[in-house]
Amino acid sequence: MSTRLTPSEDFPEDLTALALPEVEVLNSRIHRELDYEYANDGEPSMETEIRHEELTEELDRRDQQPESTPALPDAVESTRRSS
Repeated sequence: MSTRLTPSEDFPEDLTALALPEVEVLNSRIHRELDYEYANDGEPSMETEIRHEELTEELDRRDQQPESTPALPDAVESTRRSS
């Protein structure tokens, strides 16, 4: 598996159906593809830009959800207690 997600590779139609770690991995792969395209082509493909925007919107939507929990809740809780 490549660390990048090229425009010709499949991309999920519904990002809301994915678990957060899956969305984060896709986001990382798209960022790597953006870097690659800028370095090699001078600009990103339209498909990569669209995918990046969709992922950004999905991650922003999830950040706004009140039921979101921190990645390391124990670490956050211990920090709160020591403050």
